[in-house]
Amino acid sequence: MNKKQEAKLVTCLLLFAIILISVARLFRKHEHLARLREDHPHHETVTVTTSEANKKGRADDDDGVRAITVIKENAGETMNRKNDRINDKNDRFRCPDVHKHAEYDGAVVLDGVSVGPVEDFERCCEKCENAVGCNVWVFCKENWCKGQCWLKRIENPEIEKPMMRNGAVEGDLNVYWTSGVLIKDFVRENGDDGVGYNRKNNSMNDDDDNGSKLKKSVTITTAVGNFRITLKPEWHKKSVEYLSALANAEDACKGKSCKLYRVEPGFLVQGVLRSFTVKSNKETFQFQKLMEYGDVGWAGGSAGPDFFVYLGVKPATWLKFDHTIWGKVEDKASLDVLENIVKMDSHTPGGPNTMRFLREEMPIDVI
Repeated sequence: MNKKQEAKLVTCLLLFAIILISVARLFRKHEHLARLREDHPHHETVTVTTSEANKKGRADDDDGVRAITVIKENAGETMNRKNDRINDKNDRFRCPDVHKHAEYDGAVVLDGVSVGPVEDFERCCEKCENAVGCNVWVFCKENWCKGQCWLKRIENPEIEKPMMRNGAVEGDLNVYWTSGVLIKDFVRENGDDGVGYNRKNNSMNDDDDNGSKLKKSVTITTAVGNFRITLKPEWHKKSVEYLSALANAEDACKGKSCKLYRVEPGFLVQGVLRSFTVKSNKETFQFQKLMEYGDVGWAGGSAGPDFFVYLGVKPATWLKFDHTIWGKVEDKASLDVLENIVKMDSHTPGGPNTMRFLREEMPIDVI
């Protein structure tokens, strides 16, 4: 190869090197722009010449015609998005009472299946805040419980602390639930309903010896007909006072707190007369009377609020004298309604020879 050919080869190599450098710079610039767009999705990028660069930004290259990237931020949109995030955070419900490693007991307002899985204990607490009658919440996020949230209640959260379930001790690391109490939906000793409205005039006074405020009967309203209960203060006055207070209060059964849920052909119709605005009955009285057809009393030997109407043909000798009886369904029209309710769609979820429940609970009211 002569000198002339060598010179041509060197020239070609230099030109090729210059082209490679230019291409590399081009790719580097596009990579920079792509990275900038990724890091600043709400920014706009434009390319300008050196003369514009002196006015708008910093030069990226050292060439005669320099390319620069100018970031133009959409300040209004960005600030709005930022404010939305701040407001979103501030608007999140903050639970006032949280106890880890605690599974509180109480009357169930809504079980975990009805509530559905929730994200965290704050959401469970918020569910309780928005649910009529709930003042105790219980949450579990372990894999086996999958975000279960149970809504419960106790009679007076101001003076009463919920019991722990299954005899556990609060703070035990083997208890995987988190619980809390909300001061709401209860009746104070002075007659307030826990949210500032005084219902003292709707409740029966302990010193009302003449019985002038007691109602002679109350009517239970249902979607399929009503039945009337004749009240028997001579059987148990305190229970009659409670039923009278329910009938006198305009919203005693708000939140569907009163309902029928169990039927047993030839035996009973059972329900609950729970109220979040009327002070509950606390007393029982087992006197020497066997339950007969149409008699009404508290279920399970308790002071309520679960009750039942006995529909057996013969006196309930097997129940003995364990139940507090306070009323009687006497008229034929009312008894027919109860007999029709017994025949409604029901099932035994526990299997054969277990309690029979209505497939759909029936909300009721007391007037």
